[in-house]
Amino acid sequence: MTRAIVYSRVSTDGQERDGSSLESQEPLCAQFVEKMGWQIIVRIRDTASGYSLDREGLDRARAMLRAGQADVLVAYAVDRLSRNQNHIGVLFDEAERFGARLQFVTENFEDTAVGRFILSARAFSAEVEREKIVERTTRGKTQRALSGRLPQGTGKGCYGYDYNPATGRREINQVQGAVVRRIFQEFCSGGSCHGIAKALSEDGIPASGGGQWHPLTIRRMLANETYTGKTIYRRYQTVTKRDRLTGKKRLQVIERSPAEWIDIADATPSLITREEFARAQEILSDPLRRQRGKPTQEYRLRGRLRCLRCGTPMVGHSQQSGRYLYYRCRRSYGSYVEGTCPSHYIPASYLERRVKEAVADVLTRPSRIMAEAKHLASQRSDEIANKQLEDSSRQLQADEQRLAHLYTSGLLPEDVLAAESKQLASRRRQLELERGRLNVENVPSLDLSYLEQHLPEVSHRLHRWILTAPDEELATMLEALQIEIQANEDEAHIRGVLPIDPSQLPDESEFVTTAQTSA
Repeated sequence: MTRAIVYSRVSTDGQERDGSSLESQEPLCAQFVEKMGWQIIVRIRDTASGYSLDREGLDRARAMLRAGQADVLVAYAVDRLSRNQNHIGVLFDEAERFGARLQFVTENFEDTAVGRFILSARAFSAEVEREKIVERTTRGKTQRALSGRLPQGTGKGCYGYDYNPATGRREINQVQGAVVRRIFQEFCSGGSCHGIAKALSEDGIPASGGGQWHPLTIRRMLANETYTGKTIYRRYQTVTKRDRLTGKKRLQVIERSPAEWIDIADATPSLITREEFARAQEILSDPLRRQRGKPTQEYRLRGRLRCLRCGTPMVGHSQQSGRYLYYRCRRSYGSYVEGTCPSHYIPASYLERRVKEAVADVLTRPSRIMAEAKHLASQRSDEIANKQLEDSSRQLQADEQRLAHLYTSGLLPEDVLAAESKQLASRRRQLELERGRLNVENVPSLDLSYLEQHLPEVSHRLHRWILTAPDEELATMLEALQIEIQANEDEAHIRGVLPIDPSQLPDESEFVTTAQTSA
């Protein structure tokens, strides 16, 4: 029996009004599947824009098609699947490649060149409609701004104010407004973002989301010019830029030219003076202040170390101008916003030395090296596995050619190309690793008895090198082994990944454990 995936999507709750809600799409799709005599194996819903393929539900449906777990993907209409004609072409071609197909309740397309053209044209119409919606929405917001009202029509997003729907402007929330004034006054009087956040939380004053205050929230409020009574629309815009190193597209917020700004007069009453705001900006931009919190010493385990008691990341800490270096839990300070941790400081040199000793012991243990050497010497090629590997390589090459064809034909946008290329590159790396493992032949030149005889000396030299390795090489080794450490003043648990055959090793739940023997 044909296995069907029922896929439904809406962009916003407003689509309830035009009959395209999730509750209306899904039953109609189910009726269609029943009429066709198919079997529904899963119902998938998405609440996201149809202009992007990056949707959790759609990703799941595509994965099921690629895995051969379904034969047809049923959607109410083409624009429920995507509003981008290039994406429709990608999905149609992908389904066909894995022996599946797309089916729509309101449109009946045959698997022919004409059908594909109609499908593409229908998706193109949906894409044009989306562009019209964006254009109308932008024009409407601009008109609201020019008429002296807030563009978004809700006024949300600015702590200290309430939105008045009748006037389209903000009004001061007396309780929150007093908090805003307090934040600026305390900061300009020498307070810190961390101290202000802690004090507000201790006083039982809820933050904008109802929870505790955080230093970053305070800093963003201090940089918000809206509190001076100035409301600017179209000051910033979001653009897509490609990363030169990774090739991925990233969203970036940039400031527009001042000529494009729209100053909405009297839309927001002032809570602070221009002088108070200018003073806050002067303090925030102080070069000496910006240097605070930056590490002045090299902490070799930074980024790999967490507190064994509470799981919070540990940071470097120096005393007496760097004479004494320690690692400490972030929550060890009594002023930490989310509560304190009783963990004590750990001498940095001691912990770093013990970690290096533990890693050196694991990597240079003769029994482990001999176990891997014996496994390597007994390895042989597997003809069946090699044949399967060759079949997978040919399929991968075909997929790469198909992807290139879609791109050169103009059916594949760059963002989709980047995502699909990343998946293919990952598959190729896995195949290469498997090929390297299978192609290991017997090693007749490996004299196990000779190796066993000289191994202690070699292990000793390697152990000594690890203990004296320069910081750069030590960092590379820790990265390669994916070292993660949990520690307190009494013990340290070190976990990592050994690049050897796990079947030859004893079952160990931990990489290694070290214990401090002196206070």
